[in-house]
Amino acid sequence: MTIHSKSVFSVCFFAIAMITVSLALCLPVWAVGSPSSDVPAARAGHDKRQKANVHFRQGETYTRQGRHDAASQAYEKAIALDSEYAEAYSNLGFSYRKQGRLDQAIDAYKRAIDLKPDLTQAHEYLGETYAEMKEFALAEQQLQILRSLNSEVAAELDEFIRKMRQSH
Repeated sequence: MTIHSKSVFSVCFFAIAMITVSLALCLPVWAVGSPSSDVPAARAGHDKRQKANVHFRQGETYTRQGRHDAASQAYEKAIALDSEYAEAYSNLGFSYRKQGRLDQAIDAYKRAIDLKPDLTQAHEYLGETYAEMKEFALAEQQLQILRSLNSEVAAELDEFIRKMRQSH
């Protein structure tokens, strides 16, 4: 191998390694929502959403690591920058729930739903929170909403409610 081919090989290897690391960091957290960029670039609010996304992604990383207190702080920062960020409220609810802060989780999920009524993730996790609290009628209401939205996660919530009832 010549010196030129070694340097080309090194550059290619480095590029592939960087792409692999970047993809690993960008994978969605399956338990929570993805960052939203649904504010068009030409509209007011786009910049604050982009800034909020930095904290949102940081929250996702903390969630993957099981660091729910740090995750909730990151989502709170995202919301402080963009108070209309439904997905950040939903993920904040998830972080609160994992910390056992169920009342705060419910408030965060409800705010997410107020901002984006068809945010299925917030309905699913609100229903799960209610089921954990043995508030099955409220959990069933969220299940009905998911069914009316034709959401695939309705089956997941239905199963979760069944399991919680059995453990009751």
